[in-house]
Amino acid sequence: MKFFLTGCYDGLGRVWKAAGACTHILEGHSEPVTSVSIINPKGGESVTVATASKDRTLRLWKFNAEETRKNPLKIRAFKILRGHTAAVQSVAAQTSGNMVLSTSDFQYVCSGSWDSTINLWQTNEPDSEGDTVSTKKRKKTGQEKESQWEGEAVSSLIGHTQCVSTVKWPEPKTIYSASWDHSIKEWNVERGTATSTIYHDKVLNCIDIGGEGSALIAAGGSDPIVRVWDPRKPGTSASIKTFSSHTSWVTACKWHEKSPFHLVSASYDGKVMLWDTRTAWPLFVFDSHKDKALCADWWKGDTVLSGGADSKLCMTSGVSVL
Repeated sequence: MKFFLTGCYDGLGRVWKAAGACTHILEGHSEPVTSVSIINPKGGESVTVATASKDRTLRLWKFNAEETRKNPLKIRAFKILRGHTAAVQSVAAQTSGNMVLSTSDFQYVCSGSWDSTINLWQTNEPDSEGDTVSTKKRKKTGQEKESQWEGEAVSSLIGHTQCVSTVKWPEPKTIYSASWDHSIKEWNVERGTATSTIYHDKVLNCIDIGGEGSALIAAGGSDPIVRVWDPRKPGTSASIKTFSSHTSWVTACKWHEKSPFHLVSASYDGKVMLWDTRTAWPLFVFDSHKDKALCADWWKGDTVLSGGADSKLCMTSGVSVL
C-alpha cells in the first residue's frame, strides 16, 4: 500500500504518502469523520475509499494514488450514502469476491451506526440501469459543479440494541460487528441474519479479525483489557486470551496481516501497545500521545500508525515482527 487514509474530528479525510506528506483532502462531511475504509486497495492508479461521519452519511471518493503533490488536492465525494438515522460510527469494505445480493460485479461496504443497525451499500458509480440513485447539480459562485450522486442502502442487518461501534467484513459472505450492547455478532450476509453471538459484560469499542487461521476475534471496550475469542469454538462466550497492560478503555485493536501472533492496540491511556499472543506482556509500548489514543493500524508491515485526541498522527517505523 503506497498510501494511508485518515479521518478526523475536523470533518476531513486525508490521504498520506508519508509522514507530513498529505496528497489529498476529502472535503464534504459536516461533522467529524469517525471511520474510513479503502475499497479497492489494488485498484492501480484510481483508488476508491469510503468515509463515515457523525453527520449520518457515508461518502465515496476516487483519487489517483500515484500522484505526488507539493500541496494537497481538495476533492469532493462522487457519491453520498444516506439512510442511517443517527451518527455512523464504522465503515468496512467487503474483502473480496461477489456477494449474492446482485448478479453484477459490484463492490460493497457495510456501516455500523448509533441507530443500532448495520447497512449494506453498493459503491459502484451509477452508470448502469437499475441503480436507484439521484443526481444533483450544485452551483457555487455561479459555476456548475460535477454531478454528485446519492445512494440508498441495499439491505440492513437488525439485531443489536445499542450503538454498533465496529463492523468488519473479512469474508465475502460474513460480517462481524461489535456493539455497546455488550455483544459481538457474526452475520450471514446472504440471509441477513446473525449466525452467532458472543455475549460480553462490557461496552465494546473495537474488534478485528485475524490471528491464527485468520479466524480469531480481538476486541477492546470499556475496561483496560484486550481480549481474544475463537468463534470456531461454539457455545462459549469465554475469551481464550486476555492482555491487561493498558490503564483505561481500549479504543482500537488490529492484527498484523502476515503474522498470526501479533496485534497492536490503542487506549484512552494515550498508549499504543504491540502484543505477541504467546506472551502476557506487550513487546513494545509506544507512549506517543499526550491525550487519548483513538486509533491504531499497521502500514507496510513494519510501521505502526496511531491517531489521538491531541490532534497528532504518529508513525513508528521499523517494527519488525516477522
